[in-house]
Amino acid sequence: MNNLTNKKKALTALLLSLMLILAMSVAAGCTFGDTDDTGEDGTPTLAVTTATPTPEGYDPGTPTPAENKFPNRPNADTRSGSAKELSEGDVAPEFSVSLLDGSTFRLSEHDDEVVLLNFWATWCGPCVREMPDLQKLYKENRAGFAMCCISVSDPLSDVKLFVNENNFERGMLGCATGSALGEYYPSDYIPYTVVVDHGIVRETIIGTHSYSDYCKIIEKYLK
Repeated sequence: MNNLTNKKKALTALLLSLMLILAMSVAAGCTFGDTDDTGEDGTPTLAVTTATPTPEGYDPGTPTPAENKFPNRPNADTRSGSAKELSEGDVAPEFSVSLLDGSTFRLSEHDDEVVLLNFWATWCGPCVREMPDLQKLYKENRAGFAMCCISVSDPLSDVKLFVNENNFERGMLGCATGSALGEYYPSDYIPYTVVVDHGIVRETIIGTHSYSDYCKIIEKYLK
């Protein structure tokens, strides 16, 4: 009777040991692969999964890069997308232009701002007359506002001479002669002004305007 009892105790202890080993294996997250691969000693190899690291602070539900905000955006730099007359509600075509102070203005870098784009020429009398008002607006450095005045028909040497003679701010003036910018922002008349609000065209304006006129226009969108 004692031998039978001892055997039962031994069997129970063995079963408990096996259950403990199984529980520890499950807790460790280790599973055998579904293949028949074995190691040199004949034991099955484990399936290994390498996790792709997630960049710190990245939210996969929010496309944060600027280029993902408007995935089909026309681009004057690469001549991609439709070049057409712009209307209210259009995505403003991407472009970059060298400014007279040596920096570069890239539109997509201002997609969180209200932007005033002014297309002009040194030989255009009305363009030249409104330039002091535009400079006054530029020098105010309003929060959430950016401005770029772009010549698309002058040689760079003419633009530099114009700026030097009139002492205009080099950081607001650019020259895009020979680029495709005029195709993506077409107009039969200059000065031609485009108001862009967070990447979207809100207004297209032909002709000269005063400082107060431009203030009223941009303040609508800054609010």
